Amino acid sequence: LLFVRRRHDDHVKAGAAMKKIFGPALALVFFGAVAAYHWKPSQWKDVFVMPFHKDEKTAQLFLKEGESLRHFAQKIAEEKLVADRRNLLYWLGRKGADRSLRAGGYHISSGPSWYVAEQLKNAEPSYFSAMIVPGALPQKPFSLGSDEAQKAALNDLGNFPAAMRDILPDAAEGRAAFLLPETYSLTEASLPDLVKQASAAWYARFGALLTDKDNALRTAVIASLLQREAQIDSEYPVIAGVIENRLAQNMLLQIDASVVYAWYLQKGETLKRVLFKHLGVDSPYNTYKTAGLPPLPVCVPSAQAWEGALAPEKNDFLYYVARGDGSHRFAKTEAEHQKNVLLYRKNK
Repeated sequence: LLFVRRRHDDHVKAGAAMKKIFGPALALVFFGAVAAYHWKPSQWKDVFVMPFHKDEKTAQLFLKEGESLRHFAQKIAEEKLVADRRNLLYWLGRKGADRSLRAGGYHISSGPSWYVAEQLKNAEPSYFSAMIVPGALPQKPFSLGSDEAQKAALNDLGNFPAAMRDILPDAAEGRAAFLLPETYSLTEASLPDLVKQASAAWYARFGALLTDKDNALRTAVIASLLQREAQIDSEYPVIAGVIENRLAQNMLLQIDASVVYAWYLQKGETLKRVLFKHLGVDSPYNTYKTAGLPPLPVCVPSAQAWEGALAPEKNDFLYYVARGDGSHRFAKTEAEHQKNVLLYRKNK
């Protein structure tokens, strides 16, 4: 009996020792079996394969404004930067990156999900700057994208605030005038996003003042002429008054900026100086031959040009001529105007 008891005690001790040694291994096997049942191959790859591919590949991806984290994680997985989207979402939440991520561009290196989540937690998003310059041609208003891509972005009404779509011209080149010239920060080099930002900025500033489509186009055309004719902000409303006075008296506007634009449309050339020989171009934009306003804006007007067109000065001027320093001399009669022309030529 004593021998049997000793053998039993030895077995108990041995069993305890074996449990202490092999218990974690058995637990690992157990949980591994559970994982094997529930996990997909991509999740196993993320845990056991991707650690050996850290920094093997790098790509820049953009988190757009309003884009879901799930969709962003899917893009990261599609770029093969992680093996499994679900694991990445788990680690983004575990590390708090899901609460800190902002729209913008991110340079991401490949690796396991925890590694990619760590990068995103500590990363600062980058932005793309795009400019709309006052006076830009309606066919090429942006500093990025091809002519075809720019036209497509302007043709898509979905890129404009819903409240302003009813006042927009039908032609894409006419809609360019309804973008506020400025430098914009984009999450990526996206023309639709640029149109959305620039049109929203225009509408926030001028939308409440222009609710009629015909009046909006008329104002846009005048603003574009002011942009090309004046170099001093204070002269925008003065020249707008001259335009209104000439229209009221059924006079030809005879604005050089319209000839420059007509020449560009007809000949594909940009005139540096308007000469007498240029005034005969046959175009509805040539205000030396065609009465009234041009059919569409001749450029993208600045905010100051829009303000001048919306609030023309009440004056009696019918003429103006450049001084040579960026400003103009204004006249009420043709005789006075001719004197100003002689002064310009003499000073020049």
